[in-house]
Amino acid sequence: MNFPNDTKARWMAPAAALLLFLVVSIFYFAPQFRGEVLPQHDVLQYRGMNSDIERTRTQTGEDPQWTGGMFGGMPAYLINVAYPAQLVKQSVGRISKIMDIPASLLFFSMVAMWLMLLMFGVNPWVGIVPALAYGLSTYFLLSIGAGHITKMWAVVYAPLMMGGAWITLRGNMWVGGALTALAASLEIGANHPQITYYFLLAMGLFWLSEGIVALRQRHLASFARRTAVLAAAGILAAGSNFSPLWYTLQHSKETTRGGSELAEAGEETSRGLDLEYATAWSYGRAESFNLLVPDFMGRDSATGFSSDGEVAAVLNDYGLRGAAEQLPAYWGEQPYTGGPTYLGAAALMLAALGIALASGRNKWWLVAASVAALLLAWGHNFMGLTQLAFKYLPGYDKFRTVTMILVIVQWAVPLLGALALMPLWRGEVPRRRLLRALGWSAGITGGLCLVLALGGGSLFDFGRTESTTFMTDQFHHIFQANGMQEYIDRGADVEWGEAAGAAMAAERARMMSADAWRSLLFVVLAAGCVALYAFGRIRRGALVALLGVVVVADLLPVDRRFLSDENFVPARRQQIVPTAADKEILADKGEPGYRVFNLTVSPFNDATTSYFHRSVGGYHGAKLSRYQDLIDRYLSNGDEQVLDMLNTRYLIVPGDDGTPQIVRRTTAFGAAWFVDSLLEASTPREEIELLGQVNLRTTAVVAESAREAMQGFRPAKEDSLATARITLTEYRPNRLVYEYSAPREAMALFSEIYYDKGWRAFVDGQEAPYFRADYLLRAMLLPEGDHTVEWRFRAPGWGAAETVTGICSALILLGAVAALLLSLRRRKVAGTDTEQPDGPKSQKGQKGE
Repeated sequence: MNFPNDTKARWMAPAAALLLFLVVSIFYFAPQFRGEVLPQHDVLQYRGMNSDIERTRTQTGEDPQWTGGMFGGMPAYLINVAYPAQLVKQSVGRISKIMDIPASLLFFSMVAMWLMLLMFGVNPWVGIVPALAYGLSTYFLLSIGAGHITKMWAVVYAPLMMGGAWITLRGNMWVGGALTALAASLEIGANHPQITYYFLLAMGLFWLSEGIVALRQRHLASFARRTAVLAAAGILAAGSNFSPLWYTLQHSKETTRGGSELAEAGEETSRGLDLEYATAWSYGRAESFNLLVPDFMGRDSATGFSSDGEVAAVLNDYGLRGAAEQLPAYWGEQPYTGGPTYLGAAALMLAALGIALASGRNKWWLVAASVAALLLAWGHNFMGLTQLAFKYLPGYDKFRTVTMILVIVQWAVPLLGALALMPLWRGEVPRRRLLRALGWSAGITGGLCLVLALGGGSLFDFGRTESTTFMTDQFHHIFQANGMQEYIDRGADVEWGEAAGAAMAAERARMMSADAWRSLLFVVLAAGCVALYAFGRIRRGALVALLGVVVVADLLPVDRRFLSDENFVPARRQQIVPTAADKEILADKGEPGYRVFNLTVSPFNDATTSYFHRSVGGYHGAKLSRYQDLIDRYLSNGDEQVLDMLNTRYLIVPGDDGTPQIVRRTTAFGAAWFVDSLLEASTPREEIELLGQVNLRTTAVVAESAREAMQGFRPAKEDSLATARITLTEYRPNRLVYEYSAPREAMALFSEIYYDKGWRAFVDGQEAPYFRADYLLRAMLLPEGDHTVEWRFRAPGWGAAETVTGICSALILLGAVAALLLSLRRRKVAGTDTEQPDGPKSQKGQKGE
């Protein structure tokens, strides 16, 4: 691949890279191009979340910024709000629309990694191999299959952001600053703060490493200037997303990410997620081996044992045919997993080679980032470090599923591989040094595979103890249910449980061993390619091509264990259609604003109900914390009075034949109602407890802090409000209109969620005060007579926030254009680079060798 230095040659590598990435993406997601679709859980849930918002946009032409479809109502900031001033996202970000998802996610993840490697100074031909390793990392395909779209776009843009930081601190700081601002703007705009946060931690380690180098070389002034440019780029990137960031920050304090207000007297109120909740998905220490051996932990939670394996044979002997396929092969600690975080044995071998060959300045910060990420992914299995991170890393306590930080390792491993390949491409590594480094890297990765293949069965118990206990309990229940007490008396439940547990452990051990041999094969293949190059049997172009084939052959089959053509379905099967129960509820044209409680699904982990109705439940990782408190205390138990105050008119329940059926509730309080009296509570805990102790139809529970808004309220005498009425006449998520008539001044409660950062109330067009009652509803003191109450929602300070967003976005785009022109000018002046030798340097004449 030694091409002449002309324009055609310079474009061959980019054209080949893009074509290869496109072919891989189309091949992998071929059903997409036949009109089939990929059922993605989170995408389906998002359609439910977003239905109320899109319907309002279609019908009124305005963006509601609020949804009434989930959890009684909540801001739409973390769902779907239109921010027209995000000019970077609306222009450069549109490039990603040239291809539909999911193929676009795979294609652009490889393209972005390849572009980042160019920024790091990696040859475009060399960059193809690590780009393939990055895009085909198994975790990414698992995320695509689950429908984690915002996460994937954040993963796509993150390498570009890191590449910009690299140029800023090591190259032309103005070009680097412009690229960093552009990429970081897209990264933040992807709206997955957790992924962005983790990559910023990695960037912080890179900055610290460069600072140490600057201190040693006495270049602190230059480092300070570069740091200032990098900081300015970050500020502009944040500013170009100021609107969503500002409103998300404002909103997060009210959500579960901001902690609950229900603290005992004298107890410090939590400012973040509960530590136990945040670390529920923690990587097991031993589970880390599946970075190298995919089936080390028995694959995913949904995969059962083989129908012709040892477990099936044992259970068949006990009369339980077909039971083996229902038992989980996964034996790790996570509550549920869609599959392993497999990085590729070949990619890990190359990364180890990179550690052996790369300079300290290039590698140690990457090694530190990878080790820190792995230890933090262990979560409660390495609680000391996790607690330190929760306590001292700003914002770290806002995120759950700590295993997600492994994306840093998935990014660092291919990059380390690139650092190994570049000196080989340039012929800078003497043969002896290369062979010694290859021996260490292949020996460590391949040796570990060999140990697991030969001796793994004696090193781990493969969940035998837990499986034995579980199966013993199952047999015990079976014997009891079938009146087989004699089996229990003679200990058959224990004996059969031990046999089944041993079979499960043995089959898991064989799965691990088979994949350990498989990983060893790919380590050997990758190492063999490098060895052939070292001995001059192949040239550098062949080395890169062969390694690309090995990486794809390694990762692709593992990826397709979890996401393949079989996962696609005809598009018509993904259409959300109303059930007979839904249609019956939709036919109700009475007073709008009523809610539905769907018990045929997990109501607080499912948003599909919201596609058609205002749901009591929903699906969101950052619901309002007070609503979560209500779920924990009352709604999870189906408390009738709390359902009434939420105007729950319908239940959807499973019928005798399993089909959804409706139950019409007649006790719901309505969209709004008048109360006779108020009961003050001194703390949030007292507020929520009183909900279960008073008649909420006639009495409102209010906080002492609302006393000023209640001034002038007089408890109603018996039957003094008998003729009062209040009716919801118009409903939109962001606008509600009520007509009421009251013979005297009265206190009205509205079955709508209290949120004072955007909601405004008007009586006959004049703004009026309101306050919170019944822990999370709105209340107003209304004048006597016949009047109209209108509620409107608009994000506060919208004009100012969008102005800041637009100005910063425009500056980034101008900077990107300037950087492009500057780069083209310098490239034209500099001419073309001189080709490097095609092979490792000989031993002779090399210093230190």
